[in-house]
Parts: sequence; structure tokens; C-alpha cells
Amino acid sequence: MAEVAVSKPTTDALVIAFSGILVFTLLMIIASFPAGIYTVFGSSLSNNYTAASPAGSLAWDVVFFVLQIPVAASLGTLFLGVSLVYLLFLVLAARQGGGFVGAIRSSRTEGFGAFMKNPLSGTLVFLGATSLATVLLDTLQTGAGVPTGSLSGDPFALLIDFSVAPLLEETTFRLIMIGVPVVAVLFIARGSVAAALRCLWRPSAAWHSGGVGDSMRPVAYAFLAISSLLFGYAHYAANSGWDIGKISEAALGGLALGYVYIRYGFHTSVLLHWGIDYVGSVYSFLGQAVQGVPWTSNGSLLDVVPSAEIIFVLGVPSLLIVLNEMLKRIIRPTSEGVGDDSSGQVNPL
Repeated sequence: MAEVAVSKPTTDALVIAFSGILVFTLLMIIASFPAGIYTVFGSSLSNNYTAASPAGSLAWDVVFFVLQIPVAASLGTLFLGVSLVYLLFLVLAARQGGGFVGAIRSSRTEGFGAFMKNPLSGTLVFLGATSLATVLLDTLQTGAGVPTGSLSGDPFALLIDFSVAPLLEETTFRLIMIGVPVVAVLFIARGSVAAALRCLWRPSAAWHSGGVGDSMRPVAYAFLAISSLLFGYAHYAANSGWDIGKISEAALGGLALGYVYIRYGFHTSVLLHWGIDYVGSVYSFLGQAVQGVPWTSNGSLLDVVPSAEIIFVLGVPSLLIVLNEMLKRIIRPTSEGVGDDSSGQVNPL
């Protein structure tokens, strides 16, 4: 069967269109900061909590036990603090790997693969792909009678949880469960503390450290699989409203989160997690605060439009890009992926 060739003008048009989608998504993410600030400080989202309510403590679920972290601040101050961390991570990711703008420019000559070179554009691709894949999996499971469950509770408390959870959960399931084992194995293999610790932030740095080379890949990906399974189980075991179907959904998300952590660094796994939890929900909470429409009802344009943009407008082409990248890796085992080291140079994953 003859292959169907895609003309260059058509390819250029698709790349330009996807670039526009990425830029729009980034603008929506940036707008989520003031949207969240208004919802927390300027609205009456809850009858139980306000921005001035004391935070008390954070429950850090480390799978097998829960660690209570005292917080001597209000919920509003806590929200601003973690939001600042996400903003700094966003700026860092945008500047690495040739820059977000540089990735868009390069896509005109290099195609869709150029979007994977910059940590921010690559993370946005995984945001769309993961969101759509999760929806498809949920649809299949629901059709087969496997319940997923849902979260419930005070909307203000949930918004704060969605803001804080990415940092805590990524520390547990990515930094500790993937990064620490990679660091330990690399230290044993090389005996260099500096080289090992560098991999805690971005495990793929082990590929570039010399001495062990690609032998560290299976180590990192083995712990990626383990952490993803535990990530899925932890959601179900937390008794927060999720049912058995959440295990597979969260495990799928864990694979994407772990992959961007290994490839780009801890900041990108946090951003991806934050994009799924917070950016995907803050406009729904804003809709409830402004229009009185429950955030779970899908009855507000502030809820429907951002969700549809991330899941379908961004999700469909992003999932195709990710599947294409996976296919290329199967056909050509030598990786074409990239990471960004501390010197700003682009290195193969």
C-alpha cells in the first residue's frame, strides 16, 4: 500500500495552528493566577473558609503514612506562596531548551518534534495528551461498569487542596520514588555525590554524566512504573471519594508525570500536575463564585470552555504528537528526545 504524503504547505498550516493552540493554552494558564487570586480573596466561595482562615497543617500523604506539616499562615497566604512557586517554575521551563518562543520558531522547519525540545511546550503537549487519554479511559471504564468516583467537599478547601497537592505529591511520587533511587544507584556506580545529586532534579542527567551511560535508563523507567502504580493506588486508598476506576486513571497520569520529570526535571512534573489539578478546575470554582453555578455541574462557560480547550482542542493534536514520538522511539531506539542541563545546552534524553 502506498504511503499518503502530506504536502509541505499542509504541514506548515498544521504546525502554525498547533503553535496558536499552545500560545492560547499558555495565556489561559497565566490568566489562572489572577482567576485564583480573585476566587480566594475577592469572592464568597465558601461559608466555612475564607482567605483569612488559618491553614493549621498540611497532610502530606506518603502512601504508607500521613505526615502532618504545621503551617503558621492563613489559607490565603498559603495559596499565594504555592502560586509563586508555580510561577517561578513556569518561567524556568519557558527559558530552558532554547526557550518557548524558540521552540515555536523551530517548529516551522523541524516540525512537531520541535515542541518537545522546550520543557514548557513539551509539558503543554503532555497536559493535552494526558487529559484526553484520561477522559477516553474513563469513558471506556464507565461503559464497562467500572466506577471512578468523584471528589466532594467544601469548594474553597478543594481549591486550596488542588493548589498544594502538586508540590506534595510530586515530591513523594517522583522526587522520592524515582529521583532518590536513581541518585542512589548512580552514586554506587560512580561514587560522585555531585553527579548523583544533579540527577535528583532531572534523572535523565544520568545519561549525560558519563561512566554509566544508557545503563541508567532501565533503572529510571523501572521506578517510573512502580511509582505510577503506587500513585494510582494512593488515590483510591485515600478514601477521598475516588472508586476503583481511579487507580488506572491516576496510574496513567503518573506515567506522564514521571516521564516529564525524568526528561525535563522536577519543575515540569509539578507544572503538569498543577495544570491537571488546578488550571483544569480554577475556572470552575470561579464560575461558582461569580455565577453561583456549582463547580461540578458543567453549567458555566467558565467551566466548559477551559476544559474543552485542554481536553479536545489541545488534547487531540497533543495525543497524536505523543503517540508519534512513541512510535519513532520503537522504530528508532536511539532517542531523539531532549533535556536541558544546568548549562542550558540541549542534550539527548
